[in-house]
Amino acid sequence: MTTQRWIGAVLPLEDPRQGLRVRRFLLAALVYALAIAMLGLYVRQGLLYPHEWQFLALIIVLFNGVIYALLRSGRNERFADPSLTGIQMILVCIVMGLTMYLIDSGRGGMLLVYLVLLMFGVLRLNPRQFTAVGGFALVCYASAMAAVWQQRPEAFNAQVELLHLAALSTLVPCGGFFASHVSGLRRQLRERQIELQRAQENVHDLTVLDSLTRVSNRSAIVNFLEQERARAVRLDQPLALVLVDLVRFKQVNRQFGHPVGDELLRQVATQLRKNVRDIDGVGRYGGEEFLLVLPDTAQTDATAIAARVKECIQRVRAASVPADFVVRARVGVAMFAGEENIWEFIEQARSAATPEMES
Repeated sequence: MTTQRWIGAVLPLEDPRQGLRVRRFLLAALVYALAIAMLGLYVRQGLLYPHEWQFLALIIVLFNGVIYALLRSGRNERFADPSLTGIQMILVCIVMGLTMYLIDSGRGGMLLVYLVLLMFGVLRLNPRQFTAVGGFALVCYASAMAAVWQQRPEAFNAQVELLHLAALSTLVPCGGFFASHVSGLRRQLRERQIELQRAQENVHDLTVLDSLTRVSNRSAIVNFLEQERARAVRLDQPLALVLVDLVRFKQVNRQFGHPVGDELLRQVATQLRKNVRDIDGVGRYGGEEFLLVLPDTAQTDATAIAARVKECIQRVRAASVPADFVVRARVGVAMFAGEENIWEFIEQARSAATPEMES
């Protein structure tokens, strides 16, 4: 198995977010492995029985196995927190309590290891959640020490354990502060990502959209026509092209002014978009020319769309023009025959827009 395949078997490379969650989990699992090794040293020193070490190691392995299975299978996505951080922190507290109860002395060393695991919660939990987890850790530790004091008083040193409890209590507000800071950084990062996405969308719009009418610009609609032409050849499907040419529109600009002409162009573009499907292309080909690219459309349907478009354009109005003013358009329909290039195709549609088709 190659290195790439081995990594792919461990990490979900197809999903970057899941991959990040699994990597964080594996880092925590490494700390757990160190904890098991340290507990082995406690066995060597006679501070922990071998069967107790095996019991703790089994719990840790089972717990991490279940978490990894959830992450690797994608079932973690069903939870409110897909990273399962809260669940992992609660289980850390429970394992910590069991460990503190079983160890006869030297609890401070293992306590440090579990504090490292708890600090993983800073990366995902908000201040309130981390404070709740920290409070639960205090309860687990205090309960374990109370049980030791009741059942094995010779293994309980009140002075030392109170210091441990004080140290653990210090972690809660400090961890809450760091969690608040990290949470603020995550919020700022999300805001920057949203701003970046909006900027990318604006750049995309400037690249493919006509700034006045907000339909595809000339290069974008030509590229779309080229793509659909290739698809029509490949799949042997019909392709229709409708050219809309506003008649004597320059006279509108001279008579009523360019702002009125711009408003009429925007309204025409809006009507064109309303009368086609989402899969169709609408673009401004020239000053007063628009193209409608209609994939998988028969000639009868394309002709009906062209007639409907003409009627809608005639109803376009602007506030500062006379009520009897009518925007007129020549509309031509062409069907792709299978051999012509896009420029010949466009010229066919322009030729079909004959003067007798004027409104």
